[in-house]
Amino acid sequence: MSKNKSYSLLYLLTGAGLFTLVTWRWNVALAAWLAPVFLMRFFRHEKRWYGLLGGVLLLWAASFANKTGAWDMDRSLEVAAALLAALPMILALTLDRFTRPRFTRQRIDGLWQTLVFPAAYVSLDYAISQLPLGLGTVFTLAPSQFYNTPLVQAASLTGIWGIEFLVLWAAPVANAWWEHGFDLGAMRGSPRGAVRVPVIVYGAVLALALLYGGIRQVVERPAAPTVRVAGVTVAHARDYWGEIIDVGTPVDKAQALSGEMLALEDRLFALSEQAVRSGAQVIFWSEANAFVLPERQEAFFDRARDFSRQNRVYLMPAYQILRYGDTSGENGLAMITPEGEVAYRYEKTMSWYATHSDGLLHAVDTPYGRISGAICFDLDFPALIRQAAVQEVDILLVPGFDTYLTRLYHTEVGLLRGVEGGFSVMRMVNEGTSMAVDYRGTRLASQDFFTTPTRVMIADLPSRGVATLYGRLGDYFAGLCIALAVGLVLVSVLRPAKVGGLEPAPSAEATKV
Repeated sequence: MSKNKSYSLLYLLTGAGLFTLVTWRWNVALAAWLAPVFLMRFFRHEKRWYGLLGGVLLLWAASFANKTGAWDMDRSLEVAAALLAALPMILALTLDRFTRPRFTRQRIDGLWQTLVFPAAYVSLDYAISQLPLGLGTVFTLAPSQFYNTPLVQAASLTGIWGIEFLVLWAAPVANAWWEHGFDLGAMRGSPRGAVRVPVIVYGAVLALALLYGGIRQVVERPAAPTVRVAGVTVAHARDYWGEIIDVGTPVDKAQALSGEMLALEDRLFALSEQAVRSGAQVIFWSEANAFVLPERQEAFFDRARDFSRQNRVYLMPAYQILRYGDTSGENGLAMITPEGEVAYRYEKTMSWYATHSDGLLHAVDTPYGRISGAICFDLDFPALIRQAAVQEVDILLVPGFDTYLTRLYHTEVGLLRGVEGGFSVMRMVNEGTSMAVDYRGTRLASQDFFTTPTRVMIADLPSRGVATLYGRLGDYFAGLCIALAVGLVLVSVLRPAKVGGLEPAPSAEATKV
Protein backbone atom coordinates (compact mmCIF):
# COMPACT_ATOMS: atom_id res chain seq x y z
CA MET A 1 0.00 0.00 0.00
CA SER A 2 1.42 3.42 -0.98
CA LYS A 3 1.91 6.20 1.53
CA ASN A 4 -0.94 8.21 0.00
CA LYS A 5 -3.35 5.30 0.35
CA SER A 6 -2.20 4.69 3.91
CA TYR A 7 -2.80 8.34 4.79
CA SER A 8 -6.22 8.26 3.13
CA LEU A 9 -7.28 5.22 5.12
CA LEU A 10 -5.98 6.78 8.32
CA TYR A 11 -8.00 9.95 7.71
CA LEU A 12 -11.14 7.93 7.06
CA LEU A 13 -10.77 5.71 10.13
CA THR A 14 -10.00 8.69 12.36
CA GLY A 15 -12.89 10.75 11.01
CA ALA A 16 -15.40 7.89 11.19
CA GLY A 17 -14.25 6.98 14.68
CA LEU A 18 -14.75 10.54 15.86
CA PHE A 19 -18.12 10.71 14.07
CA THR A 20 -19.25 7.79 16.23
CA LEU A 21 -18.84 10.09 19.25
CA VAL A 22 -21.28 12.75 18.06
CA THR A 23 -24.96 12.87 19.22
CA TRP A 24 -27.15 10.13 20.67
CA ARG A 25 -25.32 7.43 22.62
CA TRP A 26 -22.04 9.28 23.02
CA ASN A 27 -21.69 13.00 22.58
CA VAL A 28 -18.18 14.45 22.80
CA ALA A 29 -17.92 18.18 22.07
CA LEU A 30 -14.43 18.12 20.51
CA ALA A 31 -15.33 15.17 18.26
CA ALA A 32 -17.91 17.35 16.48
CA TRP A 33 -15.09 19.76 15.48
CA LEU A 34 -12.47 17.15 14.57
CA ALA A 35 -14.51 14.49 12.72
CA PRO A 36 -15.31 16.74 9.70
CA VAL A 37 -11.65 17.79 9.41
CA PHE A 38 -10.42 14.23 8.84
CA LEU A 39 -13.42 13.17 6.80
CA MET A 40 -12.94 16.15 4.48
CA ARG A 41 -9.28 15.24 4.14
CA PHE A 42 -10.31 11.78 3.01
CA PHE A 43 -13.06 12.92 0.60
CA ARG A 44 -10.82 15.53 -1.03
CA HIS A 45 -7.86 13.25 -1.64
CA GLU A 46 -9.37 9.81 -2.27
CA LYS A 47 -9.20 9.24 -6.04
CA ARG A 48 -10.87 5.84 -6.33
CA TRP A 49 -14.65 5.64 -6.63
CA TYR A 50 -14.77 2.42 -4.63
CA GLY A 51 -12.66 4.11 -1.94
CA LEU A 52 -15.26 6.88 -1.67
CA LEU A 53 -18.04 4.31 -1.57
CA GLY A 54 -16.24 2.55 1.25
CA GLY A 55 -16.01 5.86 3.07
CA VAL A 56 -19.73 6.45 2.71
CA LEU A 57 -20.51 2.98 4.04
CA LEU A 58 -18.14 3.43 6.98
CA LEU A 59 -19.78 6.75 7.85
CA TRP A 60 -23.14 5.03 7.77
CA ALA A 61 -21.78 2.28 10.04
CA ALA A 62 -20.38 4.88 12.45
CA SER A 63 -23.74 6.60 12.58
CA PHE A 64 -25.46 3.26 13.19
CA ALA A 65 -23.07 2.43 16.05
CA ASN A 66 -24.04 5.72 17.66
CA LYS A 67 -27.79 5.20 17.19
CA THR A 68 -28.43 1.49 17.76
CA GLY A 69 -30.27 0.69 20.96
CA ALA A 70 -30.68 4.35 21.86
CA TRP A 71 -34.44 4.43 21.24
CA ASP A 72 -37.01 1.70 21.05
CA MET A 73 -36.94 1.13 17.28
CA ASP A 74 -36.90 -1.89 15.01
CA ARG A 75 -33.52 -2.68 13.51
CA SER A 76 -34.70 -1.57 10.07
CA LEU A 77 -35.70 1.82 11.50
CA GLU A 78 -32.33 2.11 13.23
CA VAL A 79 -30.57 1.50 9.93
CA ALA A 80 -32.73 4.13 8.21
CA ALA A 81 -32.24 6.63 11.05
CA ALA A 82 -28.47 6.11 10.93
CA LEU A 83 -28.41 6.80 7.19
CA LEU A 84 -30.57 9.89 7.56
CA ALA A 85 -28.33 11.19 10.35
CA ALA A 86 -25.19 10.66 8.24
CA LEU A 87 -26.70 12.07 5.04
CA PRO A 88 -25.88 15.78 5.63
CA MET A 89 -22.25 14.90 6.31
CA ILE A 90 -21.98 12.63 3.27
CA LEU A 91 -23.64 15.06 0.85
CA ALA A 92 -21.90 18.16 2.19
CA LEU A 93 -18.49 16.47 1.86
CA THR A 94 -19.40 15.39 -1.66
CA LEU A 95 -20.36 18.96 -2.63
CA ASP A 96 -17.12 20.25 -1.14
CA ARG A 97 -15.17 17.71 -3.20
CA PHE A 98 -17.15 18.65 -6.34
CA THR A 99 -16.87 22.44 -6.10
CA ARG A 100 -13.35 22.92 -4.78
CA PRO A 101 -11.34 22.18 -7.96
CA ARG A 102 -13.83 24.20 -10.01
CA PHE A 103 -13.45 27.22 -7.76
CA THR A 104 -9.69 26.90 -7.98
CA ARG A 105 -9.75 26.85 -11.79
CA GLN A 106 -12.09 29.85 -11.73
CA ARG A 107 -9.72 31.71 -9.38
CA ILE A 108 -12.54 32.23 -6.90
CA ASP A 109 -11.34 33.44 -3.51
CA GLY A 110 -10.52 30.66 -1.06
CA LEU A 111 -12.94 32.10 1.48
CA TRP A 112 -15.90 31.20 -0.73
CA GLN A 113 -14.55 27.68 -1.11
CA THR A 114 -14.65 27.20 2.66
CA LEU A 115 -18.32 28.18 2.86
CA VAL A 116 -19.69 25.37 0.69
CA PHE A 117 -19.37 22.65 3.30
CA PRO A 118 -20.96 24.38 6.33
CA ALA A 119 -23.70 26.00 4.24
CA ALA A 120 -24.58 22.71 2.54
CA TYR A 121 -24.56 20.76 5.80
CA VAL A 122 -26.81 23.24 7.62
CA SER A 123 -29.16 23.35 4.61
CA LEU A 124 -29.50 19.57 4.52
CA ASP A 125 -29.82 19.25 8.28
CA TYR A 126 -32.50 21.92 8.33
CA ALA A 127 -34.36 20.18 5.49
CA ILE A 128 -34.35 16.92 7.48
CA SER A 129 -35.74 18.74 10.52
CA GLN A 130 -38.70 19.85 8.38
CA LEU A 131 -39.57 16.38 7.09
CA PRO A 132 -43.00 15.05 8.12
CA LEU A 133 -41.29 12.13 9.89
CA GLY A 134 -41.37 13.57 13.38
CA LEU A 135 -37.56 13.83 13.70
CA GLY A 136 -36.97 17.52 14.26
CA THR A 137 -33.47 18.47 15.41
CA VAL A 138 -32.49 15.18 17.07
CA PHE A 139 -29.60 14.70 14.62
CA THR A 140 -28.07 18.19 14.76
CA LEU A 141 -24.49 18.79 15.86
CA ALA A 142 -25.29 21.92 17.89
CA PRO A 143 -26.21 20.14 21.16
CA SER A 144 -22.70 18.68 21.25
CA GLN A 145 -21.60 22.17 22.32
CA PHE A 146 -24.20 22.45 25.11
CA TYR A 147 -21.60 23.04 27.82
CA ASN A 148 -19.64 25.57 25.74
CA THR A 149 -21.92 28.28 27.08
CA PRO A 150 -20.25 31.28 25.36
CA LEU A 151 -20.65 29.61 21.95
CA VAL A 152 -24.19 28.47 22.75
CA GLN A 153 -25.29 32.10 23.09
CA ALA A 154 -25.14 32.35 19.28
CA ALA A 155 -28.46 30.48 19.29
CA SER A 156 -30.14 33.66 20.57
CA LEU A 157 -29.20 35.27 17.24
CA THR A 158 -29.26 32.47 14.68
CA GLY A 159 -30.89 29.51 16.35
CA ILE A 160 -28.89 26.29 16.64
CA TRP A 161 -28.00 26.61 12.94
CA GLY A 162 -25.42 29.29 13.66
CA ILE A 163 -23.68 27.09 16.22
CA GLU A 164 -23.62 24.21 13.75
CA PHE A 165 -22.27 26.46 11.00
CA LEU A 166 -19.37 27.68 13.15
CA VAL A 167 -18.39 24.15 14.21
CA LEU A 168 -18.45 22.85 10.63
CA TRP A 169 -16.76 25.87 9.04
CA ALA A 170 -13.60 24.92 10.95
CA ALA A 171 -13.11 21.83 8.73
CA PRO A 172 -12.55 23.52 5.32
CA VAL A 173 -10.49 26.29 6.93
CA ALA A 174 -8.29 23.75 8.71
CA ASN A 175 -7.91 21.71 5.53
CA ALA A 176 -6.90 24.78 3.52
CA TRP A 177 -4.19 25.50 6.06
CA TRP A 178 -3.20 21.83 6.26
CA GLU A 179 -2.75 21.68 2.48
CA HIS A 180 -0.12 24.42 2.83
CA GLY A 181 1.79 22.45 5.45
CA PHE A 182 0.63 24.63 8.39
CA ASP A 183 3.42 26.96 7.27
CA LEU A 184 2.73 30.57 8.21
CA GLY A 185 5.38 31.66 5.76
CA ALA A 186 3.55 29.79 3.01
CA MET A 187 0.38 31.50 4.15
CA ARG A 188 1.95 34.88 3.61
CA GLY A 189 3.36 33.88 0.25
CA SER A 190 0.33 31.98 -1.01
CA PRO A 191 -1.98 33.44 -3.65
CA ARG A 192 -4.42 35.95 -2.23
CA GLY A 193 -7.29 34.29 -0.44
CA ALA A 194 -6.02 30.71 -0.72
CA VAL A 195 -5.36 30.37 3.00
CA ARG A 196 -4.69 33.70 4.66
CA VAL A 197 -8.17 35.20 4.19
CA PRO A 198 -10.18 32.13 5.28
CA VAL A 199 -8.07 31.65 8.42
CA ILE A 200 -8.28 35.31 9.41
CA VAL A 201 -12.00 35.66 8.64
CA TYR A 202 -12.97 32.43 10.38
CA GLY A 203 -10.84 33.26 13.40
CA ALA A 204 -12.42 36.71 13.61
CA VAL A 205 -15.99 35.40 13.29
CA LEU A 206 -15.41 32.69 15.90
CA ALA A 207 -13.78 35.21 18.25
CA LEU A 208 -16.72 37.60 17.82
CA ALA A 209 -19.20 34.80 18.50
CA LEU A 210 -17.38 33.84 21.70
CA LEU A 211 -17.06 37.49 22.72
CA TYR A 212 -20.78 38.03 22.14
CA GLY A 213 -21.50 34.93 24.20
CA GLY A 214 -19.31 36.06 27.06
CA ILE A 215 -20.85 39.53 27.07
CA ARG A 216 -24.38 38.14 26.93
CA GLN A 217 -23.71 35.89 29.90
CA VAL A 218 -22.69 38.95 31.92
CA VAL A 219 -25.04 41.66 30.61
CA GLU A 220 -28.16 39.48 30.56
CA ARG A 221 -27.56 37.84 33.90
CA PRO A 222 -31.01 37.28 35.44
CA ALA A 223 -31.99 40.06 37.84
CA ALA A 224 -35.68 39.25 38.32
CA PRO A 225 -36.92 37.42 41.42
CA THR A 226 -36.90 33.65 41.11
CA VAL A 227 -39.73 31.19 41.49
CA ARG A 228 -39.25 27.78 43.05
CA VAL A 229 -40.36 25.07 40.62
CA ALA A 230 -40.54 21.37 41.42
CA GLY A 231 -40.54 18.53 38.93
CA VAL A 232 -41.97 15.20 40.08
CA THR A 233 -41.46 11.74 38.60
CA VAL A 234 -42.70 8.33 39.71
CA ALA A 235 -41.40 5.23 37.94
CA HIS A 236 -44.00 3.22 36.03
CA ALA A 237 -44.46 -0.35 37.21
CA ARG A 238 -44.67 -1.56 33.61
CA ASP A 239 -44.61 -0.38 30.00
CA TYR A 240 -48.21 0.84 29.85
CA TRP A 241 -47.88 1.90 26.21
CA GLY A 242 -46.64 -1.49 25.09
CA GLU A 243 -48.95 -3.58 27.25
CA ILE A 244 -52.16 -1.56 26.89
CA ILE A 245 -52.16 1.14 24.22
CA ASP A 246 -50.19 -0.71 21.52
CA VAL A 247 -52.63 -3.62 21.69
CA GLY A 248 -55.67 -1.39 21.24
CA THR A 249 -56.47 -0.52 24.89
CA PRO A 250 -58.83 -3.45 25.61
CA VAL A 251 -61.29 -2.63 28.38
CA ASP A 252 -60.63 -5.71 30.49
CA LYS A 253 -56.84 -5.37 30.35
CA ALA A 254 -56.91 -1.67 31.21
CA GLN A 255 -59.41 -2.02 34.05
CA ALA A 256 -57.45 -4.92 35.52
CA LEU A 257 -54.67 -2.42 36.24
CA SER A 258 -56.93 0.25 37.74
CA GLY A 259 -55.61 -0.33 41.27
CA GLU A 260 -52.02 -0.05 40.10
CA MET A 261 -52.77 3.16 38.21
CA LEU A 262 -54.51 4.67 41.23
CA ALA A 263 -51.50 3.83 43.40
CA LEU A 264 -49.29 5.59 40.86
CA GLU A 265 -51.54 8.63 41.05
CA ASP A 266 -51.43 8.58 44.86
CA ARG A 267 -47.65 8.53 44.80
CA LEU A 268 -47.55 11.52 42.41
CA PHE A 269 -49.74 13.61 44.68
CA ALA A 270 -47.75 12.54 47.74
CA LEU A 271 -44.47 13.67 46.15
CA SER A 272 -46.18 16.88 45.04
CA GLU A 273 -47.07 17.54 48.68
CA GLN A 274 -43.42 16.96 49.54
CA ALA A 275 -42.52 19.58 46.94
CA VAL A 276 -44.94 22.03 48.57
CA ARG A 277 -43.15 21.51 51.88
CA SER A 278 -39.90 22.34 50.09
CA GLY A 279 -41.33 25.71 49.15
CA ALA A 280 -42.32 24.97 45.54
CA GLN A 281 -44.78 27.47 44.08
CA VAL A 282 -45.08 25.66 40.74
CA ILE A 283 -45.15 21.86 40.41
CA PHE A 284 -45.28 19.65 37.33
CA TRP A 285 -44.92 15.96 36.51
CA SER A 286 -42.95 14.01 33.91
CA GLU A 287 -44.61 12.93 30.67
CA ALA A 288 -47.75 10.77 30.99
CA ASN A 289 -46.77 10.03 34.55
CA ALA A 290 -50.39 9.44 35.54
CA PHE A 291 -52.30 6.83 33.53
CA VAL A 292 -56.00 7.55 33.80
CA LEU A 293 -58.95 5.35 32.83
CA PRO A 294 -61.67 7.18 30.83
CA GLU A 295 -64.22 6.80 33.60
CA ARG A 296 -61.81 8.37 36.14
CA GLN A 297 -60.97 11.42 34.06
CA GLU A 298 -63.32 13.80 35.88
CA ALA A 299 -62.29 12.51 39.31
CA PHE A 300 -58.62 12.91 38.39
CA PHE A 301 -59.02 16.57 37.42
CA ASP A 302 -61.15 17.26 40.50
CA ARG A 303 -58.35 15.87 42.63
CA ALA A 304 -55.75 18.02 40.85
CA ARG A 305 -57.89 21.15 41.25
CA ASP A 306 -58.40 20.44 44.95
CA PHE A 307 -54.66 19.97 45.40
CA SER A 308 -53.86 23.34 43.78
CA ARG A 309 -56.56 25.15 45.74
CA GLN A 310 -55.62 23.64 49.10
CA ASN A 311 -51.89 24.22 48.69
CA ARG A 312 -52.10 27.54 46.80
CA VAL A 313 -49.75 26.39 44.07
CA TYR A 314 -49.74 26.14 40.29
CA LEU A 315 -49.92 22.47 39.40
CA MET A 316 -49.22 21.04 35.95
CA PRO A 317 -50.11 17.34 36.01
CA ALA A 318 -48.97 15.36 32.95
CA TYR A 319 -51.16 12.40 32.13
CA GLN A 320 -52.18 9.76 29.62
CA ILE A 321 -55.95 9.42 29.43
CA LEU A 322 -56.77 6.06 27.91
CA ARG A 323 -59.33 5.54 25.18
CA TYR A 324 -60.82 2.05 25.03
CA GLY A 325 -60.39 0.35 21.70
CA ASP A 326 -57.84 2.96 20.63
CA THR A 327 -54.07 2.91 20.03
CA SER A 328 -53.48 6.51 21.04
CA GLY A 329 -55.17 8.12 24.04
CA GLU A 330 -54.55 11.69 25.21
CA ASN A 331 -50.95 12.42 26.15
CA GLY A 332 -51.45 15.79 27.74
CA LEU A 333 -50.88 18.28 30.51
CA ALA A 334 -53.03 20.84 32.31
CA MET A 335 -52.10 24.06 34.05
CA ILE A 336 -54.18 24.52 37.20
CA THR A 337 -54.11 27.80 39.12
CA PRO A 338 -54.06 28.25 42.93
CA GLU A 339 -57.78 29.02 42.65
CA GLY A 340 -58.38 25.52 41.32
CA GLU A 341 -59.14 26.68 37.78
CA VAL A 342 -57.80 24.94 34.67
CA ALA A 343 -55.98 27.73 32.83
CA TYR A 344 -55.31 25.51 29.81
CA ARG A 345 -54.93 21.96 28.63
CA TYR A 346 -52.46 20.88 25.99
CA GLU A 347 -52.02 17.64 24.08
CA LYS A 348 -48.60 16.56 22.81
CA THR A 349 -48.14 17.72 19.22
CA MET A 350 -45.08 15.82 17.98
CA SER A 351 -45.85 12.23 18.89
CA TRP A 352 -45.24 8.74 17.52
CA TYR A 353 -48.92 8.12 18.32
CA ALA A 354 -51.98 9.70 16.75
CA THR A 355 -52.69 13.06 18.34
CA HIS A 356 -55.57 15.52 18.33
CA SER A 357 -53.34 18.49 19.18
CA ASP A 358 -54.05 21.78 17.43
CA GLY A 359 -50.32 22.54 17.53
CA LEU A 360 -50.79 25.67 19.63
CA LEU A 361 -48.85 26.33 22.82
CA HIS A 362 -50.69 28.08 25.63
CA ALA A 363 -49.47 30.34 28.41
CA VAL A 364 -50.80 31.73 31.69
CA ASP A 365 -49.78 34.93 33.44
CA THR A 366 -48.74 34.33 37.04
CA PRO A 367 -47.05 36.39 39.76
CA TYR A 368 -43.92 34.48 38.71
CA GLY A 369 -43.98 35.36 35.03
CA ARG A 370 -45.74 33.89 32.03
CA ILE A 371 -45.60 30.08 32.11
CA SER A 372 -46.16 27.68 29.22
CA GLY A 373 -45.80 23.95 28.69
CA ALA A 374 -44.82 21.49 25.97
CA ILE A 375 -44.22 17.74 26.06
CA CYS A 376 -41.00 15.84 25.43
CA PHE A 377 -40.45 15.50 21.66
CA ASP A 378 -42.18 18.85 21.05
CA LEU A 379 -38.95 20.43 22.23
CA ASP A 380 -37.07 19.07 19.19
CA PHE A 381 -39.01 21.35 16.84
CA PRO A 382 -37.80 24.97 16.94
CA ALA A 383 -40.69 26.35 14.90
CA LEU A 384 -43.24 24.86 17.31
CA ILE A 385 -41.46 26.08 20.43
CA ARG A 386 -40.83 29.55 18.97
CA GLN A 387 -44.49 30.18 19.77
CA ALA A 388 -43.30 30.58 23.36
CA ALA A 389 -40.94 33.38 22.31
CA VAL A 390 -43.68 35.07 20.28
CA GLN A 391 -45.97 34.91 23.34
CA GLU A 392 -43.17 36.35 25.51
CA VAL A 393 -43.13 33.31 27.77
CA ASP A 394 -40.74 33.50 30.74
CA ILE A 395 -40.71 29.83 31.78
CA LEU A 396 -41.36 26.72 29.72
CA LEU A 397 -42.12 23.50 31.64
CA VAL A 398 -41.55 20.28 29.70
CA PRO A 399 -42.59 16.82 30.91
CA GLY A 400 -40.47 14.15 29.17
CA PHE A 401 -39.93 10.40 28.84
CA ASP A 402 -36.63 9.12 27.42
CA THR A 403 -34.38 6.05 27.46
CA TYR A 404 -31.19 5.16 29.31
CA LEU A 405 -28.90 5.65 26.31
CA THR A 406 -30.36 9.03 25.26
CA ARG A 407 -30.95 10.29 28.77
CA LEU A 408 -28.49 13.21 28.62
CA TYR A 409 -28.34 14.08 24.92
CA HIS A 410 -32.09 14.35 24.33
CA THR A 411 -32.47 16.77 27.22
CA GLU A 412 -29.58 18.91 25.96
CA VAL A 413 -31.12 19.09 22.46
CA GLY A 414 -34.31 20.56 23.82
CA LEU A 415 -32.87 22.95 26.38
CA LEU A 416 -31.26 25.00 23.60
CA ARG A 417 -34.79 26.18 22.78
CA GLY A 418 -34.55 28.40 25.86
CA VAL A 419 -31.43 30.17 24.57
CA GLU A 420 -33.09 30.60 21.17
CA GLY A 421 -36.30 32.02 22.59
CA GLY A 422 -35.10 33.86 25.69
CA PHE A 423 -36.96 31.85 28.36
CA SER A 424 -35.97 29.44 31.11
CA VAL A 425 -36.69 25.76 30.51
CA MET A 426 -37.19 22.94 32.99
CA ARG A 427 -37.49 19.40 31.62
CA MET A 428 -38.62 16.68 34.04
CA VAL A 429 -37.98 13.23 32.60
CA ASN A 430 -39.08 9.70 33.35
CA GLU A 431 -36.21 7.30 32.53
CA GLY A 432 -33.89 10.14 31.60
CA THR A 433 -31.95 13.17 32.82
CA SER A 434 -34.03 16.03 34.16
CA MET A 435 -32.53 19.50 33.95
CA ALA A 436 -33.38 23.15 34.43
CA VAL A 437 -31.60 26.06 32.70
CA ASP A 438 -32.10 29.78 32.47
CA TYR A 439 -32.38 31.63 29.15
CA ARG A 440 -28.58 31.66 28.80
CA GLY A 441 -28.40 27.88 29.01
CA THR A 442 -26.86 28.05 32.48
CA ARG A 443 -27.66 24.83 34.32
CA LEU A 444 -29.60 25.46 37.52
CA ALA A 445 -30.47 21.88 38.50
CA SER A 446 -30.18 18.34 37.17
CA GLN A 447 -31.21 14.86 38.22
CA ASP A 448 -30.58 11.39 36.81
CA PHE A 449 -33.62 9.14 37.01
CA PHE A 450 -31.44 6.02 37.25
CA THR A 451 -29.40 7.16 40.25
CA THR A 452 -32.03 9.11 42.24
CA PRO A 453 -34.43 7.12 44.45
CA THR A 454 -36.91 9.92 45.29
CA ARG A 455 -37.39 11.88 42.10
CA VAL A 456 -38.34 15.40 43.08
CA MET A 457 -36.16 18.07 41.47
CA ILE A 458 -36.22 21.63 42.78
CA ALA A 459 -34.98 24.63 40.80
CA ASP A 460 -35.23 28.37 41.35
CA LEU A 461 -35.97 29.85 37.92
CA PRO A 462 -35.86 33.52 36.88
CA SER A 463 -39.37 34.88 36.68
CA ARG A 464 -38.59 37.01 33.62
CA GLY A 465 -37.15 36.11 30.23
CA VAL A 466 -35.58 38.27 27.53
CA ALA A 467 -36.26 39.05 23.88
CA THR A 468 -33.97 37.44 21.27
CA LEU A 469 -33.35 38.01 17.57
CA TYR A 470 -34.11 34.37 16.81
CA GLY A 471 -37.37 34.63 18.75
CA ARG A 472 -38.41 37.46 16.45
CA LEU A 473 -37.12 36.20 13.09
CA GLY A 474 -37.08 32.41 13.38
CA ASP A 475 -34.98 30.26 11.05
CA TYR A 476 -33.73 33.08 8.83
CA PHE A 477 -30.12 31.90 9.21
CA ALA A 478 -30.98 28.44 7.89
CA GLY A 479 -32.63 30.16 4.93
CA LEU A 480 -29.46 32.16 4.27
CA CYS A 481 -27.43 28.94 4.36
CA ILE A 482 -29.72 27.38 1.76
CA ALA A 483 -29.37 30.40 -0.51
CA LEU A 484 -25.58 30.44 -0.04
CA ALA A 485 -25.18 26.71 -0.72
CA VAL A 486 -27.33 26.80 -3.86
CA GLY A 487 -25.59 29.94 -5.11
CA LEU A 488 -22.08 28.55 -4.61
CA VAL A 489 -22.89 25.27 -6.33
CA LEU A 490 -24.46 27.08 -9.29
CA VAL A 491 -21.43 29.35 -9.61
CA SER A 492 -19.10 26.36 -9.59
CA VAL A 493 -21.08 24.77 -12.42
CA LEU A 494 -21.98 27.77 -14.58
CA ARG A 495 -18.98 30.09 -14.32
CA PRO A 496 -16.27 29.32 -16.91
CA ALA A 497 -12.77 28.45 -15.79
CA LYS A 498 -10.05 31.06 -16.31
CA VAL A 499 -7.01 30.36 -18.41
CA GLY A 500 -4.03 29.55 -16.24
CA GLY A 501 -6.22 28.85 -13.24
CA LEU A 502 -4.45 27.99 -10.01
CA GLU A 503 -4.08 24.38 -9.01
CA PRO A 504 -4.44 23.37 -5.39
CA ALA A 505 -1.19 23.17 -3.46
CA PRO A 506 -0.02 19.59 -2.96
CA SER A 507 -0.62 18.08 0.43
CA ALA A 508 2.31 17.78 2.80
CA GLU A 509 2.33 13.99 2.67
CA ALA A 510 2.06 13.91 -1.12
CA THR A 511 5.31 15.86 -1.43
CA LYS A 512 7.11 13.16 0.51
CA VAL A 513 6.27 10.33 -1.88
